[in-house]
Amino acid sequence: MRLRYILVLVAAVGLAAGCRSTRHAASTAAPEGAPKPQEAPRRELTVTTFTAMVNGISATGQVRMAEDSVIWLSVTKLVELGRGLATQDSVWLSVPLADRYFAGSYADLQRITKRRLSYADLQAMVAADDAGEQIEALAAAMGYEAKVYITGRRKVERLTFPFRKWQ
Repeated sequence: MRLRYILVLVAAVGLAAGCRSTRHAASTAAPEGAPKPQEAPRRELTVTTFTAMVNGISATGQVRMAEDSVIWLSVTKLVELGRGLATQDSVWLSVPLADRYFAGSYADLQRITKRRLSYADLQAMVAADDAGEQIEALAAAMGYEAKVYITGRRKVERLTFPFRKWQ
């Protein structure tokens, strides 16, 4: 009985070893006169993590901001509760569990929050030392009771897209 298991194991290993690819990547140099790759510039991102309690529900989140370009937001509690994206001219918010979505301009967002908002205002709010209090005030303007604690802030470098440019 034990011999049967050993034979099956040896056959399985032999079969697995025999099924590997015979093709290998070519290691040839680029032809002469071909364009050379150039490193893409690096962009600094500010990453802010937070813990929030909204209407008695606690969640954690992360805000990533590329200065003067885009702000990403993600809120989770075991599963993703919501995500958002803000650019210079538009805002997109999604709360799939509540089946609520918003895509529009800052003028549309101002009508909902009854507060003057622009991309510069959002960027200043995320980067401020009192970001928690500012977000709480914005939530209150929208009719939510919220408490926000900033748990961390760091700067990271990332490559811009595309990762390599050709000269």
